[in-house]
Amino acid sequence: MDIQGGKFSLLKRIVKNPRVLSVVMAGSMVAFGILYVAQVNAAATKGYAVRELQQRNVELRNERDRLDIQIAKLRSLHSVKTREAFLGLQSLTPSVFIEVNTNVVAVR
Repeated sequence: MDIQGGKFSLLKRIVKNPRVLSVVMAGSMVAFGILYVAQVNAAATKGYAVRELQQRNVELRNERDRLDIQIAKLRSLHSVKTREAFLGLQSLTPSVFIEVNTNVVAVR
């Protein structure tokens, strides 16, 4: 491409005229400033979202630990015996197993 034609003539005119050059430089600085602010804002927003998710993760872990403790309490022998009495359940009598040939039969 010839320096006199097309894009190069526009570039040559911008460089020769100090007023046009200062306007182009100021516009570039404003554009880069806006892009910088937008990028910082996006990073701050993502950081805030990550912090909220981490806090939710801690809350869920605490809830899981609390439920694990409750499960352990409900599975304890004392809890089972209390519920057994409350529901009116009876204990099993000992079973006797009789083996005939290969079949197994339980007798109560």
